[in-house]
Amino acid sequence: MLESFESQIRAHRTMQISEVDTSMPKTKTVYQTDADGLYLYPVEANELALAEGIFNIPYAAVEDQPPVAPAGMVARRAEGIWALAEDRRRTPLWLSSTGEPYALGREVEVNGSTTSYPGWGTLPDWLTDAAP
Repeated sequence: MLESFESQIRAHRTMQISEVDTSMPKTKTVYQTDADGLYLYPVEANELALAEGIFNIPYAAVEDQPPVAPAGMVARRAEGIWALAEDRRRTPLWLSSTGEPYALGREVEVNGSTTSYPGWGTLPDWLTDAAP
């Protein structure tokens, strides 16, 4: 009787092991953006173990691939679509009025109002990339 019980346990364990899915978890490439929607890099999203077809997509990442950005441009996601924007984040900039060097994001007074430039998008008139 004990022998029969042990053989049943072995059979049950064998059945459980053979039913386990040993395949690698499914992944898909998604595209990480920053707080401004600027494309950063591709990242792998993993399928949730208990929800087939549902992926754990990181915050601010999107599923559709950004356009290839030529030199001087950056892909930016806004209102659900990709677009290209001028990229001057590594370009030295100066205030047009004084020739003073400008640090990205620094607030300055222009025509009676405070403003700043993040380094992407159209270069405002109050800045220049031409050295004084």
